[in-house]
Amino acid sequence: MAERKLTRHEMREAALLILFQMQFNPETLDELLDDCKESFEMEYNAQSVSLAKGVNEHKEELCAIIDGYSPSRKVDRISYIDLAIMMISIYEMKYCPSVPDKVAINEAIEFAKEYADKADVRFINGVLNSYYQDSTAKGAADD
Repeated sequence: MAERKLTRHEMREAALLILFQMQFNPETLDELLDDCKESFEMEYNAQSVSLAKGVNEHKEELCAIIDGYSPSRKVDRISYIDLAIMMISIYEMKYCPSVPDKVAINEAIEFAKEYADKADVRFINGVLNSYYQDSTAKGAADD
């Protein structure tokens, strides 16, 4: 059966849910994906899996970046869903040149509104915008 084409938003949401499940399930990725599809009827595609794998492979680096831009919370005090939302956005800004930075941030804010506490939406927005401003300034200085 052919894979259904997911929108970019659906693809990111699937990656977010995969990352969230990875935090709590010691299964292999293939087993976890089978469980997600069966238990949650979750749709994902190769792009979702690739994004989740990429974020997971760079998890330490992404957490260090988040820690550096988090004025009030250390990474170990941030809920995992908030952390996963920010990791996806920063990963896309840093490693996915085809994704505009503002799109990565806007998508993260939309997921935060859906999955995070109301107060956390501002926190996530602040961290991501601070990273964006610094990376943009650094990019301009490198030119």
